[in-house]
Amino acid sequence: MKKILTLITAAVLVLILCTACGAKNADLSAVTDSVNSAYGLSDMKVIEDTDSLNRYYQIAPEDVKQFSAELSSSAKDYNEVVIVEAVDSTAAENIKAQLDARLRSQLSNAKSYDAEQVSMIEACEVKTNGNYVYLVIGADHDAIAADIEAALK
Repeated sequence: MKKILTLITAAVLVLILCTACGAKNADLSAVTDSVNSAYGLSDMKVIEDTDSLNRYYQIAPEDVKQFSAELSSSAKDYNEVVIVEAVDSTAAENIKAQLDARLRSQLSNAKSYDAEQVSMIEACEVKTNGNYVYLVIGADHDAIAADIEAALK
């Protein structure tokens, strides 16, 4: 009986450890800070709360577990870095749809006001990694997205 109880306890502990190892809990603010210093994005406005995130991106606060978002404080630049951890996969799909809409909106604005930025914005895309959803708009979008992807692994 004691042996069976020990085996069951050991099995439960192994399951708990395996589950914990699979969970990644990235510090999204640290990821954004790293991107800012690596790519010289110092002129960025920080989105500080879920109400502001909702105002800029129409992302429902109840869909967000954590986030880090910054956009250019200059109307001439289209630089944006938005990383959101959704509460679940359904919320991640909703967030992706809202970030896709933001990307289309920025592309439409560029077509109307800044034709030089159009090809850069057209090359950008919303990406996902599990429940993480992110959008990078900027000249170094591919490299920044790769750095974000690496930080989320």
